[in-house]
Amino acid sequence: MQPKDAQDPDGEENDPFQEEVRLRILDIQERRPIGYEIQCVSEPSLYLLRARVRDITGFSASEAIEIPMENVGPLSEVRLKDLSGTSQQELVTALSHSIRSDSDRHISFYNSAGPMSLKFHSFQLLAGIGNSKAIQMVQKRGIAGWQTFEDIDEACGIESVQLLAERYVKEMEDVAQTPRLLDLLVRTEQ
Repeated sequence: MQPKDAQDPDGEENDPFQEEVRLRILDIQERRPIGYEIQCVSEPSLYLLRARVRDITGFSASEAIEIPMENVGPLSEVRLKDLSGTSQQELVTALSHSIRSDSDRHISFYNSAGPMSLKFHSFQLLAGIGNSKAIQMVQKRGIAGWQTFEDIDEACGIESVQLLAERYVKEMEDVAQTPRLLDLLVRTEQ
């Protein structure tokens, strides 16, 4: 799923990332002749973005900054493979922070995941979760579901935030991944 159209129905230019409220910085790089570029993950929609900044005073990797900000130029989407090595190394950690900061949206996957076919459960989209573990997770979830990621981790013996962040990275690497949890959980129209 792509960001919202660049034009609204009236034909006026529209910012495709106008719904984003925060940027989680992955890396800061010097750009010549002047200024810097930040590579970041947007919140709440988790797009990989970059932007020019004139002054990096007060900016650091892994920090979240509120937008719009006068010092941050226009945002543009960037592919995972075009991120710096540092950005790629920081991505799972940054996504984990983003998931925790908007836990209700992301925990909904664990509370609503169901069978996708007779032999495959939605939980199996996560790395290391097989059929028997998925069945165990459904039993532990019960009718009430989970309130926190810590409840999931304790009941199922997994690192729920880490697994979800890794799945998001896999979807960012390969746009053909289906189903796409990023689109189903994060980038749905409100």
